[in-house]
Amino acid sequence: MTTGVAHQGTARRRTGRRAGRGARRGLGGWLLGGLLALAAARAASAQEVGVRAQVDRSRVSERDQVVLSVEVSAASLDQVGPPDIAALGDFEIISGPAVSSRFQWINGRTSASKSFSYVLRPKGIGTRTIPALGLLVQGKTYRTQPIDVEVVPGGGGVPAPGGPPAGGPRGGPGRPQVPIRPQTGPGVADVRVRAEVDTRTAYVGQQITARFLLDTQTEVLNLGLKDNPNFPGFWAEDIKVPENLEMKRVELGAQPYTEYTLMKKALFPTSAGSLTIPGVAYQIQVRRRGQDPIESFFFTPTETLQRRTEPVTINVVPLPAASRPPGFSGAVGSFTLQVSADRKESQVNDAIGVKVRIAGEGNMNAVSVSPLPELGDFKQYPPRTSASSSLQGERLRGEKVWDYVLIPLAPGTQQIPPVTFSFFDPRDGEYRSVSSAPIAIQVARGSDQGGATLPVVSQSDVRALGRDIHYIKLAPDGLADRSRPFYRAPLFAVLLLLPIVADAGIFALTRRREALQANARQRRERRARSQARKRLKEARRRMAPASSRAFYAAVAGALSQYAADKFDTAAAGLTHDRIEELLASRGVAETLRSEFHRCLEACDYARFAPASSNQAEMQRTLEAAEEVLVALERSISA
Repeated sequence: MTTGVAHQGTARRRTGRRAGRGARRGLGGWLLGGLLALAAARAASAQEVGVRAQVDRSRVSERDQVVLSVEVSAASLDQVGPPDIAALGDFEIISGPAVSSRFQWINGRTSASKSFSYVLRPKGIGTRTIPALGLLVQGKTYRTQPIDVEVVPGGGGVPAPGGPPAGGPRGGPGRPQVPIRPQTGPGVADVRVRAEVDTRTAYVGQQITARFLLDTQTEVLNLGLKDNPNFPGFWAEDIKVPENLEMKRVELGAQPYTEYTLMKKALFPTSAGSLTIPGVAYQIQVRRRGQDPIESFFFTPTETLQRRTEPVTINVVPLPAASRPPGFSGAVGSFTLQVSADRKESQVNDAIGVKVRIAGEGNMNAVSVSPLPELGDFKQYPPRTSASSSLQGERLRGEKVWDYVLIPLAPGTQQIPPVTFSFFDPRDGEYRSVSSAPIAIQVARGSDQGGATLPVVSQSDVRALGRDIHYIKLAPDGLADRSRPFYRAPLFAVLLLLPIVADAGIFALTRRREALQANARQRRERRARSQARKRLKEARRRMAPASSRAFYAAVAGALSQYAADKFDTAAAGLTHDRIEELLASRGVAETLRSEFHRCLEACDYARFAPASSNQAEMQRTLEAAEEVLVALERSISA
């Protein structure tokens, strides 16, 4: 019994061990399958790739810019290239690409995206298409959806409507779409520029004040003129605006705007008819509104807008011709006249200063006629003219001054007659004349005036008044100077001859140095041909494919050194252009100069070519160099 029970217990233990091993094998299989499934899911997620293109606005003006963003999403951005934008025929690329990357880690899963941004400008009006763009991602090409942009004439565009931006998502076959944050940008309702004038009807020469304004509903970061404004048909003067632009709140079309005064001009029409103040173009950098507050906090997304004011037509009325006074110079405005003399009493031939001053509101450049007439009793010199202008408020004021010098020619009471100045007053629409009062000058007879006689003094009028000053008696023989003058000393003769001797010595040394230099140049020029032959012989010894670079360097050196020796210059700084200039100065024919340069270029090409030259090519190069040197020697020596 004992034995039987023991065998039975042993059998149970073996059966239990086999069952435990089977259960463990089943659990291990489940664990292995789960790990494989997780790895497969990770591998599938790692292969997810999505690409998408968008623009910040679907409707723009012909002068606006469009921001194109192409974003690619993948688990790894190691093998992501920029999009192929060569097919953007309807748009001009202004700048880009601006590249940005973003990484995310959510629930143990990594995702990354890379964005390429371009600034584009449309070419023409109508519906313009951004074609499907290809991107090479991990060795495979993905394409975006085409995007249509409506281009309208005018000064601004309209932001894309809410929701997804223009351009549908596009991924690989069977790939999930990658969401991209929508972006909005300012359009025509947000930023505009305009021109205002104080009057649309004016006379020729009348001031028109033009103000150029910026109205915005968004933050402006920077602005500037796109080009220098020109105002044909107007004389233009700047009206200074403060560095901190004037700002005020206005309503345009029941919409609130912030208005800035960008520029002021005082314009004076120079001819009658219909004149146009052309539009002024501005580049305006604004903050682009985004939906990601974190990105807006750390970065400042901006956009550059193109805006131009609308032209303003001015009806310019000609000045009346019927009532135009004589002597009218074309001054338009309101002016005063002052005439003054620096003194009221003078003498014949003694100068008098007379100042004529015209001041007022208007363009002083139109006052171009000297107002003081010719005066018969005075000699009149051309005046010295000065002019100045300044702005009082927004009106241009100035003055013009003539300073005359008058010389009285006759004694007595001479009179400077009244001076009259005429101008046109645009406020009343009529001509006005202002006159000065006459100025009387008392002219006395001059002290040096001709006709005066000298009194005659008789002999009896001379009488002795005192005896305190006596006549000095002179010695009969005078005093003898016993000292010898310096000019009679031997040292004076030596010093007199010293400059002549020094000049002669300097002349002799100079001639000696010139002779030595001439001999050296002549000797170098005579030996140029023989030295070139020696260098070509040295090159011939190196004529082997293994030493081809040394061979061509020797041939090029022989040619360059020959030119340097012939023209007595350094070979180190001798360029092809300098050689051309030197050869032409000696009358070398153009064909021979071209052959010389061809030999040099062949040597340079062979020296730096990746493949070595053969024996035949080197032989041809050497023979060509020898022939060129022989021909040059004959041409230069002729």
